[in-house]
Amino acid sequence: MATGSTEHNKAAIRRVFDEFVNQGDFSVVDEIYRPDIIDHEGLPGAPEGVEGVKYTIAGLRTAFPDLKVVIEDMSAHGDHVVIHNTWHGTHLGELLGMEPTGRTIESTGIVVWRFEDGLIAERWAIGVASNMFAQLGMRMFAPGKGRRTVRKTDLPVVRVVPLPADRSEAWQRLNTELAGPRLREYEASRRRLGISHEVFRLTPGADGDRVAVYFEAKDPARVARLWDASEDPFDLWLRERIRDIHGTDPWLVDDAAAAAAGHTWNAPPKLTPEVAA
Repeated sequence: MATGSTEHNKAAIRRVFDEFVNQGDFSVVDEIYRPDIIDHEGLPGAPEGVEGVKYTIAGLRTAFPDLKVVIEDMSAHGDHVVIHNTWHGTHLGELLGMEPTGRTIESTGIVVWRFEDGLIAERWAIGVASNMFAQLGMRMFAPGKGRRTVRKTDLPVVRVVPLPADRSEAWQRLNTELAGPRLREYEASRRRLGISHEVFRLTPGADGDRVAVYFEAKDPARVARLWDASEDPFDLWLRERIRDIHGTDPWLVDDAAAAAAGHTWNAPPKLTPEVAA
């Protein structure tokens, strides 16, 4: 397996969870992480570099002795890997000064990883820690009042697509339009396709920026069929814009926040129809 290949990178991320997080083998960190790894979502108080990575997982394994993380979906492109994962555990140890509650948590989220020279160099997480803290009542780390309840019947899909340097401004303009003047058309499109949640997240890389595309739907394959066949004017416009910017369509590729960082959209539950098989 070639160092730095997408398969190498995906295998390294599997080791993060199979050996390090789930089994507690901390020696893995020194093998697959850069010494100067930047973890944007480590536990408060974590030192920099690999020691911070160890500090975070040691703290979580102490708080949740039965901690187990399952990778639900994974996608890779260039030096980036994106996963949707679910964290399970029982709060039996102290966490950031909070005494054990005995509560069982199940936290879902998206994690974006960047590799450099075949080693993990940077990590961003969306929702994993905040959802976990919210379930424990740790409000200073919890998402706000509008936090989303994950629908258990929906399936997650993640994609990573390149963002050419000369298309960066076009991508920003598109996100501005989707979050502003074309928001209602965008919402109607997602409900029509059966998408209940969607996130675009921009992550920088040494060899160029990438966009992580994440969505949830009861039947992702049906979403792809409906999207590909749609003659709705908005869908035609959005497909053309996406392909012009990325050169590919993340809702068709078969590879299973703030305005500057993309956008997030949630369907109001009463407006999200049940999708027929």
